[in-house]
Amino acid sequence: MLLAASVLVAPRTNALPGVDELDISQRAKGQGWLQATCTYYGLGWLQADRAQRGLRRIVLEISKDQGPGAAEMARQETLARDPGCMSIWPQTP
Repeated sequence: MLLAASVLVAPRTNALPGVDELDISQRAKGQGWLQATCTYYGLGWLQADRAQRGLRRIVLEISKDQGPGAAEMARQETLARDPGCMSIWPQTP
């Protein structure tokens, strides 16, 4: 009985040490916006200049909120998924 009670009050551990739910949510949100922007550009729903401005703004937000390493990882993941987006990817954030 005591062992069962200790499981109920034991602190919950995260599956990924050092990464909380908010951080995971922010990363997913930023990555989703990058992918959506590239997809909309590829479908012709966004002009190149507007898509590039959007990408620049999203990358800046990711860098500000999560650090430059996270922004670079998001860039790599987005371009791996949609290499055609390289033509509009901003050179400097």
